[in-house]
Amino acid sequence: MQVYKKLDIITNKHPLKERDGITHHVMDHVNWNEEYFIHRFSKEANNAIEDIHSRGKIPIIIGGTHYYLQNLLFKNKTVGENINNSKVTRELTKDDVELLDGPVAKMFDKLRQIDPIIAEKFHPEDKRKLRRALEIYMTTGQKPSEIYHEQKLDELEDTSLRYNTLLFWVYSDPEILKDRLDKRVDNMMELGALDEINELYEFYRAQVPVPDCTTGIWQVIGFKEFLPWLESTGSLNKEESSRWFNQGVDRMKIRTRQYAKYQVKWIKKLLAVELNKEARFNFKYGGKLYLLDASDLGSWNEKVREVGLSIANQFLTTGPSSVTHVQAPEHLQDIFPDNSFLDNINSNKKLGSEKNWKHYECKVCKDKQGKNLIAVGEENWQIHLKSRRHKRQLGSGERKRKHEQMINQYKKLTPTSEDSLYI
Repeated sequence: MQVYKKLDIITNKHPLKERDGITHHVMDHVNWNEEYFIHRFSKEANNAIEDIHSRGKIPIIIGGTHYYLQNLLFKNKTVGENINNSKVTRELTKDDVELLDGPVAKMFDKLRQIDPIIAEKFHPEDKRKLRRALEIYMTTGQKPSEIYHEQKLDELEDTSLRYNTLLFWVYSDPEILKDRLDKRVDNMMELGALDEINELYEFYRAQVPVPDCTTGIWQVIGFKEFLPWLESTGSLNKEESSRWFNQGVDRMKIRTRQYAKYQVKWIKKLLAVELNKEARFNFKYGGKLYLLDASDLGSWNEKVREVGLSIANQFLTTGPSSVTHVQAPEHLQDIFPDNSFLDNINSNKKLGSEKNWKHYECKVCKDKQGKNLIAVGEENWQIHLKSRRHKRQLGSGERKRKHEQMINQYKKLTPTSEDSLYI
């Protein structure tokens, strides 16, 4: 979200006064009415890295949008990512473009016809990934699942890292982080986030058709959470308006905490899996992840800054495979993904994982479109089955069944008008 212009507060851009004159790249340059895609980010970020290298400097990549970071740090992590012009055998036709720009349901049906294996990898509503998979097939004539398999074979031959890479996980205890994130939202409000939200809402109202809040700038945490309040302004009294606004703040805090949990999950189950593959090359290109404990900000210099600088100095002066520091402090070893965890994890990032790609349809839970909810993969399906949402729906269904059963029993015990003639 920080690639979009303005909105410095709700996108949490690093304040200019704290940057110490250090240039920040790939930030604050995209208009609000533009969608920003991963391929554009990868091109812009790689150009920035090449420019920094050309000046003899070390690029530092900071971020939390992990799908984008993974594409930047690794080769071949999105299907057909490195398809070059020699593989492109035809241009997109008018009918092709019409399908790619059309309803997501038609795209999914088409992909399921041409490549049922890859279709199981993506959610039926994931328009971007479905579109890309179809585009690959249309321009190359090769099934995306075959390309994916080739990419996984390439990983056995050489590193997947684009650059010699040193990674830090700036970690905080979850309970401490929860309070820290809540306070950050409150601080945003005090700094003037509401002015940014109102400005963005005025732009939103002027768009025809009304934008989809699952794309572009409209995904930013701090806008859609306030939409119910923004759209009701003028129809609420002062007390109601205050209550609805506070509900927006609460939703923003919840979404921020959820996103933080998702980031930790990505580190453990996606990033760590990819980095573990570098062990076969003895981490000669880097790829080790070092955890720095930022739970106590009073100990920042000792536990984060000094440790991080020491690791970085070793990495840069004696090479990626020569760092002697442990990857995590002793008291945090249990949350750090070890080899046993990584070797046994059920990941769709490993060779042969396509055998486990599968859609699971829940008969009791609905998605935002009112359709039966779809979970992609066994792990996500098990998470859904254990979720409060699913259990609540099951309980509701069971209560409804018992209620209908009781009504039917009552009907059997109650004489009809025809029966009353014989009483």
